[in-house]
Amino acid sequence: MLKPGIVTVQEIKDANPESQIANLGLQRRSDGLISWRPDSKDHPRNWTTARKAFDTTVIIFLEFFAPVAHAAQLEFSLGKVSSILAFTFMYNLGQAFGGLLTPALSELIGRRTPYLVSCAVFSCFCFLIGIVPHFSVVWIGRFVTGFASAVPAVVTAGSIQDMFDGKQRVWLVVVWNAGSTAGLCIGPVYGTYILSALTWQWVFHSSAIITAVCFLCLLGVRESRPSQIMKRKLAILDLQGVENLDWFNPDHSPDVRTLVRLAVIQPVKLLGTEPIVIMVTTISAVSWGIIYLFTESLPDVYISMSAGFTRTTSSLAFLALIPGILLSFLPRLWDQRVAHQALQRGEKMLPEGKIMGFAIAAPALAIGLMWFTWTVPPAATYIHWLVPTAALVPVGFAVNEMAYTLSAYLIDAYLLYAASAFCGLAFVRALVSGFMPLVAQQMYPALGANIAGTVVACFALVFCLAPWVFFRYGKTLREKSPFARYSLESHLKSPVPL
Repeated sequence: MLKPGIVTVQEIKDANPESQIANLGLQRRSDGLISWRPDSKDHPRNWTTARKAFDTTVIIFLEFFAPVAHAAQLEFSLGKVSSILAFTFMYNLGQAFGGLLTPALSELIGRRTPYLVSCAVFSCFCFLIGIVPHFSVVWIGRFVTGFASAVPAVVTAGSIQDMFDGKQRVWLVVVWNAGSTAGLCIGPVYGTYILSALTWQWVFHSSAIITAVCFLCLLGVRESRPSQIMKRKLAILDLQGVENLDWFNPDHSPDVRTLVRLAVIQPVKLLGTEPIVIMVTTISAVSWGIIYLFTESLPDVYISMSAGFTRTTSSLAFLALIPGILLSFLPRLWDQRVAHQALQRGEKMLPEGKIMGFAIAAPALAIGLMWFTWTVPPAATYIHWLVPTAALVPVGFAVNEMAYTLSAYLIDAYLLYAASAFCGLAFVRALVSGFMPLVAQQMYPALGANIAGTVVACFALVFCLAPWVFFRYGKTLREKSPFARYSLESHLKSPVPL
C-alpha cells in the first residue's frame, strides 16, 4: 500500500495533459504548437529582479575584466614589435576566432556552458603564462585566453536579449558597454602599476585568481536561452506521457552539416553580405581600435611633454577617458523620450530611433581627436598637460557611445540571433584592435604625434556621415535582409514581449 501523498507514474500519465503543460509555464496554441505562457515565471524575461541582477552583474564583470587582464606586454629580451605580437596581437587574434565561432554555439547549446568553460580556460592559461618561463607558452597562452575572452564579449548581448525587453535593454546594454570600455581604459594602468611594484608574472597571477572567483560565481548563474529551457520542460512532459509536444525551435540543429552552417558559414556570410553588419563592423572596429592605438602612443606623448611623467604615471592619462564613458548615460534619456512618444502614438519603436547618440558621438570623436592631436608636442610645446587630457573626455564618450548604439542596433535588428549578428563585428574588431598597437609603433615615430593623430582624426570625420545613412536607409536595409526578417518573424511567434 502506497503512503499518502505519493503519486504513481500511472496517475501522472492519467492527469490532464493541458494542466501538466500549464504547470510548467507553457501552453498549447491554437495551431497545436507548444509555446511559453506570457506569465511563465521560468521564462528569463519574467525572472525576479534579484535573479536578473545577480546573473547580469557576474556576466558584465567578465566583460569588464577581460581587457584589464591582458595589460602585461613585457619582456623576454625581445624587441618592442615581438612583445606587441606576443602579448597583444595573439590575444586579439584568439579573440577574433573566438568571436567568430562561439556566438552561434551559444544559441545551440545555451549561454551558461560557454561562460563556465571560457572562464575556467582563461584562469588556467593565465596561471600557466605566469609560471612557465618559456616564450612559446606566452604565444599559445595569449591566443587561448583571447579565444576564451571572446565568449563574454559576444554572448553577453544574447544573454541581455534573453532576459530583458526593449525598454530595459536600453540601460543594460549601455552598462555592459561602459564596463567593457572602462576595463579597456583601466587595463594599461592596472598592468603598469603591477609591473612597477612586482613582476609581469603577477599581472597573470592576479588575473588567474580573479577569474577563478568569477567561475565560482558563474556556478550560480542560470541558463537564459529560452529554447534550452523549453527543451528541458518538454523532456519532463515527455517522461510524464504527454503527447503531441511539437514546438517551434529556432535553434534546432539536426545534423553536423547544419551545425557547421549555423556556427561558421552563416556568420561569415552575414559579414560578407549584410550591409548593416558591414557598416556597423567597420565603424565599431576602427573607433574601438583607437584605444588600442593609444595604449602604444599615449604614454610616449605624455613623456614628451617634459612635465615629469614617467612610464608609470603616464598611464594615468587613460583614466581621463572614463568620465566620457559615463556621459553615455545622458543620450539614453533621449532614447527614453523617443520610446515614450512612440508608445503614446501606439507605434513600435524602430531600431533607427535609438541611434541619435551615434549622431552625437561621431563628431565628438573627430573633435576630441583633433583637439588632443594639436595640443601635444611637438606642435604645442608650452600648453599645460591638462588641456590635451581634457580632450580625452569626448573621445571616451564617443568610443563608448558608438559601441553602445551600434551594439544595441544589432540586438534590435537581429533579435533572436543577436549573438550571431556580433560574429563579424567581434572578428574584425579584434583583428583591428590587435593591429592598432603595431600601427602606432610605426606611424607615430615616423610622422610625429601631430600628423599621425590627424590621420586618425580624419577617419572619425568620415564616420560623421554614417548616422544619417542609418536614419535614411536603415529600415529599408532591414526589410531587405532575409536574416533580420526571419529573426523578427521567429521572435514574434513568442507571446513574450520584445
